[in-house]
Formats: sequence, structure tokens, C-alpha cells
Amino acid sequence: MPEKATSPILSAADECYAALRRMILEKELLPGERLFEPELSATLGVSRTPLREAVRRLQGDGLVTLIERGAIVSKLSTDAIYELFLFRAALEGFTAELAAGRQQRGELAPSQIAVLHRLRGEVEDSADPGATAQTNLELHRYIAELSGNQFAVDALSRVWDIISISSERNIADPLWRRAIDGHHHEIVSAIEAGDEAKARASATDHVKAAADTFLRHEKTASAG
Repeated sequence: MPEKATSPILSAADECYAALRRMILEKELLPGERLFEPELSATLGVSRTPLREAVRRLQGDGLVTLIERGAIVSKLSTDAIYELFLFRAALEGFTAELAAGRQQRGELAPSQIAVLHRLRGEVEDSADPGATAQTNLELHRYIAELSGNQFAVDALSRVWDIISISSERNIADPLWRRAIDGHHHEIVSAIEAGDEAKARASATDHVKAAADTFLRHEKTASAG
């Protein structure tokens, strides 16, 4: 049976989506910035049709907001970001509990626990805020993956992306930077011990503390 041909429009849209997503997550396009079709078409070397398809997909991801006659990089209010942090706390508590449950039943390999400890150590040892943020996300993502629940992983991936473009002050806060090492140690230790209740509580409390830190920074910035 002949292989089904790939639509050139779909292929161009996929490439455009990946490029725009990278530009947003790497802050080349900032929250609130308007997406001008002529400029982006020229920059990405695509026509407006795949560009519009990519923008629609990014809207579905929560990274782009459609406005009258165009689109902008999503810019959430402080309250909305805080609520998103709380949603993330519930999801990460859930995935940490599932990961601990899998460890308790002997479903996780020693090598997977070793990766948890390695990632935790890399976060602790990192001195560069950008590298720390990336490794921190890798640790959280790996815990979610160890849960075995792909729906939760997919939901968290979207939440992490939206939070990453809306808030970047936490990881540069020296007090929070020191606090997360202890939080991560509690979470990883609970998963390794197969303690579901402790893993859920530790992960939930960690993200709630991140939410409170974010809110404190926003209030300070507003007051200044």
C-alpha cells in the first residue's frame, strides 16, 4: 500500500509552530507583544496560511491570545497566574503520589530513582538562574513522567509553559533558591520511600510556596 503523502501546508505549520513556541518560551517574543504576520512570515520563511495554523495551535496551548485583527503573546494577570500555580500544585501533588505508589509496588527501577537524585543534585549545584530554571523543570517533569499518568503530564506541560512566560522572578530570589533544595529533597525522599501521602503533601506544599513567593514578588514590584 503506498505511503500517505504528507501535506506541505501541515508540514510548514508544524515547523512554524515549533519555531514560534521556542521564540515565546525563550522570551524572543514577550508577553503582550503583538504577532505581526508580515514580519513573522518573512522571519520564518513561510506563507500566512501555515503561520495562522501555528498561531491557532499556540492559542490552544494558552501561549497566544487572539485579539481583534491579530494575536498577542499571552499575558495573564497576577491573580490568574496565582490560580494557575494552585492548579499546578494539585497536579504535581497527584503525580508525586502516583510516582511514590509505583515505587511502593516495585514498578520503578533503581536507575529511575538514581535519575531523580541526579536531577535534584544538579538543581542544587547550579549557579546560573537560567540553567537552574531549566534543570528544575526537568526534575518536575521527570517526577510527573514517573507517575505513569500521561493525561497529568500533558496538562502539566501546558501549565509549565504558561507559567514560564509569565513569571521568572522566583528562581532569581536567593531565599527561594535556598528553600527549593530542601523541598526537592523531601519530595524525592518520599518517592524513594514509597510514601504516597508524604510525596503528595511535599509536592503540593512546594508549589504552593512557589505561588506565595510569586505573589510576594508581584506585590513588591507593584509597590515600587
